[in-house]
Amino acid sequence: MRQTKALFLVLVALAFTMSASAQSLDSLKTICYEALESDDTATFNRTYPMLYEAFTRENDEYYEVRQTLAKIRNTDQSIRILVADIHRNMAGRGKYLSLVRPVMNAIDRANVEIVTNFIDKHGWLGKDDIGEDGNETLFLCIQHCQDSVIQHKYLPIIEDAVKKGNAEPWHFAFLTDRVLMNQGKPQIYGTQTIAAKGRTFLVPLQNTREVDALRKSIGLESLDNYMQGFGEHFSVADYLKEEASINAIFKHWLLNRK
Repeated sequence: MRQTKALFLVLVALAFTMSASAQSLDSLKTICYEALESDDTATFNRTYPMLYEAFTRENDEYYEVRQTLAKIRNTDQSIRILVADIHRNMAGRGKYLSLVRPVMNAIDRANVEIVTNFIDKHGWLGKDDIGEDGNETLFLCIQHCQDSVIQHKYLPIIEDAVKKGNAEPWHFAFLTDRVLMNQGKPQIYGTQTIAAKGRTFLVPLQNTREVDALRKSIGLESLDNYMQGFGEHFSVADYLKEEASINAIFKHWLLNRK
């Protein structure tokens, strides 16, 4: 009986919260004033915290876009936390990856469809419009999708966004390297890697000796620091020694990718 009553109270509270959160700013203010006049402290305390969200919803042109992008970012990053953990900690990682990757790919397809609709409608929105996380989410969804046609289409759009200050230079660098990689060409900025033989290899580089200068020019860390995040190191000398093997690994990846 107590459980039934508790569940009823939870459902009532949830219904109130959902209905109140969808109410207009004016209606919420009215509820607050009426609660004050009737000394209804409980109703007042439930309602006044909703005023800011209602105010933002009615006065921020991109409120709904930012809310949607926040949900998209959560799914994009959450599934990748799981994939990274499988790579690091799971003994039978092949089994788990075969189960998780289709889920991740489905998430990416759904996310990029929403994001490209936003971009087509609003342009590449900058941090001032949708916040730093929202702005980065636009890039992440294009970068993570498995559709090279989409990536190629939005590459010049993100390049233009960088020029206007609406995207970060490293966004353009990562997407440029991804497009080149998918075309079977050497990358420019050293952002793309391939897992093979229990190691992480760079996709072949266009200009090995200048890659760190190029990375520095757009605010990226040195390639050695970047590769340490994968448990590897980079030096020009070591790369040149392994270059033939790296090219062969990349060629094999191209022939066998799904």
